[in-house]
Amino acid sequence: MNRFPISKSFLQRDALAHCIEEEYGLVDVRCQLITATLRDVYLITCSQSKYIFYIYQHAHRSIDEVSAEWQFVDYLYASGVPVAPAVRRKSGEYLLRFLAPEGVRVGVLTQFAEGVILRRRPSIAAVRTFGQIIARIHALSDLMPVTLNRPVLNFEKMLQDSAATFEKEVFDRPSDLAYLRESAEVLQIRLAELRDGELSYGMIHGDVIRANALVADNGQVTVLDFDFCGFGWRVYDVASYLLTIRNTPQEREFEKAFLDGYEEIRPLAREEKMALPLFEAIRAIFSIGTPAMNIEHWGSQYFYAFVDNDLAALKRITSRIL
Repeated sequence: MNRFPISKSFLQRDALAHCIEEEYGLVDVRCQLITATLRDVYLITCSQSKYIFYIYQHAHRSIDEVSAEWQFVDYLYASGVPVAPAVRRKSGEYLLRFLAPEGVRVGVLTQFAEGVILRRRPSIAAVRTFGQIIARIHALSDLMPVTLNRPVLNFEKMLQDSAATFEKEVFDRPSDLAYLRESAEVLQIRLAELRDGELSYGMIHGDVIRANALVADNGQVTVLDFDFCGFGWRVYDVASYLLTIRNTPQEREFEKAFLDGYEEIRPLAREEKMALPLFEAIRAIFSIGTPAMNIEHWGSQYFYAFVDNDLAALKRITSRIL
């Protein structure tokens, strides 16, 4: 029988635990899979402490891109930003490589951060702090002594790819497809109208959502998941958070808290504030495109669980700007 092609495998967890013991000098390691979306995320417990271990999909990021992600997190941590940095192996390296059936996969062990995601522990104080941290990330990224090998966030391509993948995967919703395609085309025109230098540009987090902020019992907020970090307009990070609170009971209070916190550190220019609805709409389309692009691994049930909500959000935003 011929070997069948594999798009994604799972590492056997006892073997993974043994590998982590050997590479990091830990004792009595146990691995528990938490989630398996863009990265497989494991809770690591051992006699010393708790950690988080990330395993990237094959070909999702290059080795250099993954290394640059954790260099950025390490820089932010050293600068006093509450993030969860990588733990170095005994060799001094960040990354572990695994030869899986589909190809090489990369793993990273990180510090464990206590807390509950912001969506489940919302408060004005936590949201304000989240805004402050994102602004600090933006400000500090301009002071980095080196340029990291991270992707440029091409928002026009993001729109094109999201619409194309939605069309490929959705067969029975022609009206939704037509609306998404039309919205993406109009948003691309609006993007082309932005003038060079009008919006602040540089390294951004790339995925500022409530699930990527942990709130501890004492109110401390830790920002996670820099997998989408790269070079882009800073207003996209702000808009990404604002999209998550639209049509919720405390929308206005949380919007004000986040923006107040952000502008304590980095005031938004008038042009950036005007561009927020545009980037909220872009983020809404990306939020539809991402599960569509990963439907082979995540399944259609996951995709359809989010698509209706994201389409409704897109329609609310575009009614204000199109």
